[in-house]
Amino acid sequence: MKYNMFSIKTNILMSIMGTLVQFAAFGYCLFRLWTGDITYGTMTLFLQQRSSLSSAFSNVVSIIPSFLNSSVSAHRIRELVQFPREVHIPESSEMDQYSADGFRVQMQDVNFSYIEGTRVITDSAFEANPGEIVALVGPSGEGKTTMIRLILGLIRPQDGNVTLCASDGSEIPMNAETRHLFAYVPQGNTIISGTIAENMRMVKEDATDEEIIEALKVSCAWDFVEKMPDTINSNVGERGRGLSEGQAQRIAIARAVLRDAPVLLLDEATSALDVTTERKVLRNIIRQHPNKTCIVTTHRPSVLNLCQRVYRVMETKVTELSEEESSRMAMDF
Repeated sequence: MKYNMFSIKTNILMSIMGTLVQFAAFGYCLFRLWTGDITYGTMTLFLQQRSSLSSAFSNVVSIIPSFLNSSVSAHRIRELVQFPREVHIPESSEMDQYSADGFRVQMQDVNFSYIEGTRVITDSAFEANPGEIVALVGPSGEGKTTMIRLILGLIRPQDGNVTLCASDGSEIPMNAETRHLFAYVPQGNTIISGTIAENMRMVKEDATDEEIIEALKVSCAWDFVEKMPDTINSNVGERGRGLSEGQAQRIAIARAVLRDAPVLLLDEATSALDVTTERKVLRNIIRQHPNKTCIVTTHRPSVLNLCQRVYRVMETKVTELSEEESSRMAMDF
């Protein structure tokens, strides 16, 4: 923005100065021609040279915006180069052998802030075990998505630990090497243009049609897909054009189910579903994959009685609600 503003101001200033110089030179030549000091040919030659000098001067001045443009580009590259590198812990690969048993996701005494001095998460704990549905509830902007980022290892806490625990008791901090153990359905529409099968095979290229259909059944998407002219080979547009928001969400959930990762993260991924379908989808996931750890962030407490634990994220604190509190919240909804 600064560069563009400088370029605009420079162009305006040069245009005004060029016009003033042009009129001044033309008036000066007319005056000398009127007094008989020069001939018309001399006047024409003078004005031609003035144009050449003006063009050369403009070229020199244009170097300044070009230099600023290069400087801005170099600054952006420096920002990328200096960006903190993700943490990779090679020992994380040893956790893969316990994938079939599922993993416990655990946070202890976590403090986190994006901007120094402004806490987003304060002295908070969290736990989700295999075979459980654990909910994160709370108002928008209170830190639910930040919790998901911490769990995925996209960001790291300033204090405390976020760990992945295997069935043999071994633990590993969340990092880039543990991320393949998660299936994540983010907020918003993540459907690309192509067939439904192509969208599904983004996470598993060798998936058979039967596996795709089974995943669609788990997410309650097969109900409408089987009625389409080419079923799973039916085309959809960019961002799921041709599908309702709820249908697009169910396909996105089916894609995560097909991924078959030990931990499933649903970040407001059921917001466009009706309550009955939302509850049915979650039941299907746990029934079909009993060792999967399912973490759901939601504004709607309609599925809280399906959850083994409910955590409320509010005023930077993550607090586990009692069974009575979560039941009351569900009844109020």
